[in-house]
Amino acid sequence: MKLNILKTEVAFQTLLTLGSFLYLVIDHNKQDQASDFFIALFFIGVANLLGFLIRISVVASKFHRYYFFGVILFFLLLFGISSLTINSKVEFAMNFMGIGGILFNIYYLAYGFYLIRSYPLK
Repeated sequence: MKLNILKTEVAFQTLLTLGSFLYLVIDHNKQDQASDFFIALFFIGVANLLGFLIRISVVASKFHRYYFFGVILFFLLLFGISSLTINSKVEFAMNFMGIGGILFNIYYLAYGFYLIRSYPLK
């Protein structure tokens, strides 16, 4: 049962990521593309947070700790960058937030597939 829950959660996260990516690719010609990107990244982040709560309740893994502390460190760095930037460095903070969000989503999906592959069969 736990494996089915984990597979469903990973499938949902993968479909959400691919759907957001396809929406951004198809809607490439709009003027407010940056806002669409961050809106999609926000929904992916919320889904990752809820999926993370499901994952820690279903299976124990050391990758949960890496993801949790990585996200905390990311937000601390983002806070530091945002508080130290002048108006000319806002783009750097936005790029840091976008690239970091994408990398965390890739890690989240990869370790989800790894958890499924390495789940002990009984």
